[in-house]
Amino acid sequence: MSKKSSLGRGLDALLARPAAEATGPQVQTLKIDRIVQAAYQPRQVFESGALAELAQSIREKGVLQPLLVRPRGDAFEIVAGERRWRASQLAGLTELPVIIRDLADRDALEIAIVENLQREDLGPLEEARAYQALLDHGLNQEGVAQAVGKGRSTVANALRLLSLPAPALGALEAGEISAGHARAILAQPEGDRLWALEQIRARSLNVRESEGLKREARTPQPVKVNPPRAYRQVELDLSRRTGTRVKIIGADKGRVELNYASREELDRILELLGYSAE
Repeated sequence: MSKKSSLGRGLDALLARPAAEATGPQVQTLKIDRIVQAAYQPRQVFESGALAELAQSIREKGVLQPLLVRPRGDAFEIVAGERRWRASQLAGLTELPVIIRDLADRDALEIAIVENLQREDLGPLEEARAYQALLDHGLNQEGVAQAVGKGRSTVANALRLLSLPAPALGALEAGEISAGHARAILAQPEGDRLWALEQIRARSLNVRESEGLKREARTPQPVKVNPPRAYRQVELDLSRRTGTRVKIIGADKGRVELNYASREELDRILELLGYSAE
């Protein structure tokens, strides 16, 4: 039976000092060059302007919240606090306050996701990919929802975004469409999803207008069936024998067409076929 996660209670609960450390120091100082980037980071985009503002705040007031790290060989991998680590490098710091925890991969992943969800607004695809990463680590959707303190329907709706066609995924990641637009695209039949994306872009539709998109039924075009290869050879043979174009239409049932350009040519073809008028 899988363990019950307590991560939905909030980040403060995650960072609380374990009972075994109640009398010992919790916050330590590490050289910044001993701290390495997380193997998995839910946030893929770090806005340069916001990092610059945080760096200026760190220059003035220092790092107010320690990073959470875990041992990785001779280094320490960031579990929570990558923005502070990046901004501290911009600010020129050489040391950082940290809390060291020996965490399993899934626990580290859950904590990283919770921190990003609670302290920063993840993009819709970043959030969806974070949930998928938890699924890949053995949780089901209910377990993911419990771990991050979200409703199961919220998790399920976020994960559905990953099934968008590639052009729509790119548009969502670039901010050209919103998550609401993306859900409207997913509501379309699979064959109409790229059409819906084109309509949203070309007509600058809002979410409500996107939800009302409906493609008119298209009249199916007749499929042109080429005659079997053996009949093509027969057509060529008959054309050479009759001196005119011959066409065989159909397979097991059909008709044979012989073309003529004049009454004289028709009489000639009929004579070749052994027909004579009485």
